[in-house]
Amino acid sequence: MNPASRLTTRTVAARIPYANAAPFYALWPDAPFAVRNLVPRELGREAEAGEVDLGLMAAADFLRLSDRFELLGSMGVAARGPVQSVLLFSRRPPGSLAESLVSVTPETSTSIRLLRLLLDVRRGLEGVRYVRGLEPSQADALLMIGDNAMRMRRKRPEGFTYTLDLGADWLEWTGLAFVYAVWAVRTSLDPELKRELREFLEASLAAGLASLPEIARGLTEPGWSAEETEAYLRRFHYQLGPDDLEGLARFEALTREHGLVHVV
Repeated sequence: MNPASRLTTRTVAARIPYANAAPFYALWPDAPFAVRNLVPRELGREAEAGEVDLGLMAAADFLRLSDRFELLGSMGVAARGPVQSVLLFSRRPPGSLAESLVSVTPETSTSIRLLRLLLDVRRGLEGVRYVRGLEPSQADALLMIGDNAMRMRRKRPEGFTYTLDLGADWLEWTGLAFVYAVWAVRTSLDPELKRELREFLEASLAAGLASLPEIARGLTEPGWSAEETEAYLRRFHYQLGPDDLEGLARFEALTREHGLVHVV
């Protein structure tokens, strides 16, 4: 690290412990800042409380906290179409879920808003209730994300025979990629510090993308083979391009139009 570096352990970065974020963390064992492992919804809450300075922030939380956080470069997690880890498992077809009870994973900030757009707005379903953390026996459908969704895709609860990949449904509806998370940094940080953070993250991502097979072999928790996991990681865009940003803008416009920006 540059002797004149402003990076210290007083700067707190959040790490999302999901397989699809792993390429960002290749150099993090030597990170020159403090690291906290937080799932997306917790990251948003801790950032709002002033306890986190940067992180791979859920897109919905970034939009909600845009008065105090800004993009750190053009890095994030996005995909065009299905991703296999943002899934709705249901007892009946998605178009038949009116008046249903959906169990929502406590970990999500973005996917719950995306699901409400896809069910309430796209399909015009009425009376759908979204409740966090229900047992499968209590629900008509289950919204799961991250590694838990990857595991459940292989072994779902009995009776949940239908699966909706939210990324695929979004693409079919809008024709756009979907941005699940963006690297965001607290706007009030010193500009030189933000530059150093961006450069470190860009270098870490470059190292991760250069060693995807090795990273995939280390991601055993979801129960997929190394080959399946590598193919999964290659579905994502980690450097956000124009199509990704257009998708993020459409998501923002729709969440604002339908009063979903501050849904909890």
